[in-house]
Amino acid sequence: MKKLIFPALLLIAVVFIGFQNSEFLQNSVLRFGEQETLTTNELREVIENGTSWFKNAQENSGHFKYEYMPFLDRYIDEDNMVRQAGGLYVLGELFRNDTENKLDLEKTITKAISYFEANTTKGELNGESFRCLLKYEGRCTLGGTSLALVGIIDIAQSSSSYKSDYKKLIEDYKDYLMAMRVPTKGFRDSYYANKEQSTKESSFSNGEAFLALTRYYLYSPDEEVKEVLDETFKYFEEIYRAEWDNNYYLWGMAAIKDLYAMDPKEEYYEFVKDYTDWRIDYYKGVRGTLRNRCAYIEGVTSAYSVLEPNLTTEEKEYYMEEIDFWLAKSKELQVDEGDFLRISYNYNFLTKQTIDDEEKAIGGFLTATTEQVQRIDFTQHCLNSYLQKLVDIDGRGL
Repeated sequence: MKKLIFPALLLIAVVFIGFQNSEFLQNSVLRFGEQETLTTNELREVIENGTSWFKNAQENSGHFKYEYMPFLDRYIDEDNMVRQAGGLYVLGELFRNDTENKLDLEKTITKAISYFEANTTKGELNGESFRCLLKYEGRCTLGGTSLALVGIIDIAQSSSSYKSDYKKLIEDYKDYLMAMRVPTKGFRDSYYANKEQSTKESSFSNGEAFLALTRYYLYSPDEEVKEVLDETFKYFEEIYRAEWDNNYYLWGMAAIKDLYAMDPKEEYYEFVKDYTDWRIDYYKGVRGTLRNRCAYIEGVTSAYSVLEPNLTTEEKEYYMEEIDFWLAKSKELQVDEGDFLRISYNYNFLTKQTIDDEEKAIGGFLTATTEQVQRIDFTQHCLNSYLQKLVDIDGRGL
């Protein structure tokens, strides 16, 4: 289906020009009309196209090209190691749910792991040795190492061969996360090779490390890791209940989703319920946004798996309406075959600009209808949202 994608200035021109151009009006409805619940086949198509976009964005080194401008056929010369690791994370999540190998991700994932291993360094803190993923020279990233670890565990679980191949890397990354723990608190955000360490925390990294250690414990039960999980949950519950935090929500909900499936504690449920209600309450008021909000709804889809068994029919409808609305709305940010951009000149006429290289563009999610770029993290968050809806909530396969 062809969709119109708005550039920034065009939003102003709509009032003056839109009613004189029937094609303009017809296509604009596709971006701003009523949202409908996506079908199973639509969810699968979104996932398939988004996965293809990631595969096409990967370089021979395993690195993912970071940000693409589909209407100019140009990559932006920027990068972010945490978001690179997020790409591996979502591909790992897709891989472990792809029981029939429809997405053919094995080569893509192993190439990505090779890239991360090449950008890994040794470190030591308080007598503990480890390896960690570099963010900059001499500085390791907690969040990036955490997300990479989850992706590596995802493929290691698929065969004894990969389990053997990646055993040392998994253990070294896990040791890094454990070494970053500040007693009675959360995690240091970074490790510095040649300078004094900081105890500064990041809400993002706290959640990412919490998720990674949860996945490690499920993969290889370890009482020391479980003790850290129990202690940090109590700490996170205390500090984030005192002041709800946008940045912890996504990764914290993903971790508790797995912990709750293993051990359905009431405190997990109550924390997720209160946190999610707070998040939804805000987003009810911004449904007209033009920006990509997949990171928000990804957290809600994780939370729903915790909440669903204890919800009334009316409550289920409330949460599912929220999920269905944002997934349908977000789908309009995914570039499809035949999409085009309308550009206004002096507000008195329009011209149509099409995509030159659809292989690079199709399947990636835009940052906003008014920001015509496809960044790996937005596509990552969107893909995992649709994956969780399809598999975990609807009980369907890829």
